[in-house]
Amino acid sequence: MDNLQEQVKSLKFYAVRNKEGKWFRAKGYGGYGETWVEELNRARIYNKPRAARSQISYFANNYTGYGVPDLVEFSVGEIKIIDETQRVADVKKKKEIAAEKAKFWQHQWEVDEAKRNLAEAQKKLKELGA
Repeated sequence: MDNLQEQVKSLKFYAVRNKEGKWFRAKGYGGYGETWVEELNRARIYNKPRAARSQISYFANNYTGYGVPDLVEFSVGEIKIIDETQRVADVKKKKEIAAEKAKFWQHQWEVDEAKRNLAEAQKKLKELGA
């Protein structure tokens, strides 16, 4: 756990904030919505400073009237390990139940189809006079 704690303490994340205090949000190709948002949880978070710096350079060079955005560095201080064993077991059980239901309904459909085919064959036999 100590080794993990040391690794986590060295983790750093980055975000871009403009002079108005809004955070940069990546929209992607053909994206929509605001580029700058109020909430940090909607902001684009980078795991390396280079990508964040390129966004800063882009906005500083193309939108000179707004000033140079800031690079904000976040350091991780707390680790919380969440045991997902029970959740995964529940999801697996739900999928197994859904598969069993699907299998049941598939067999039910096959039985009904066989009955329909039998009825059609009997009708044809009657028509042929056998």
